[in-house]
Amino acid sequence: RIHYIIYLIMKIAAAALLLAASANAFTAPRVHNSRTATSLSVAQADLDGAQGMIDDILKTKNCGPVFVRLAWHDSGTHDCNIKEEWPASGGAIGSIRFDPEINHGANAGLAGAVKILEPVKEKYPE
Repeated sequence: RIHYIIYLIMKIAAAALLLAASANAFTAPRVHNSRTATSLSVAQADLDGAQGMIDDILKTKNCGPVFVRLAWHDSGTHDCNIKEEWPASGGAIGSIRFDPEINHGANAGLAGAVKILEPVKEKYPE
């Protein structure tokens, strides 16, 4: 039972990282039909497909623990003193994919985890 709970936590962490990365969190918000670039408008089929790919990766590569670490380190950029709406305050926004954050000493070894998730991001860019 504990293994199943750990497995679910790993799936959630990987999915959170993927969703944060797909929210276009690194660009200024654009107004489009009264929604901004920070609001998620991902199709359910895309979420299901991405989740399926992440499930397969977790099962075949046994990389759940490093995904949890990746999500944890990505969320470490949150600043509670910034009162602006997400993603301006940081947190799990996928910023760990980019330099200089991915090359920070505390994130050593996480570039490999980002690389493992690249096929998911390529197939489901939104």
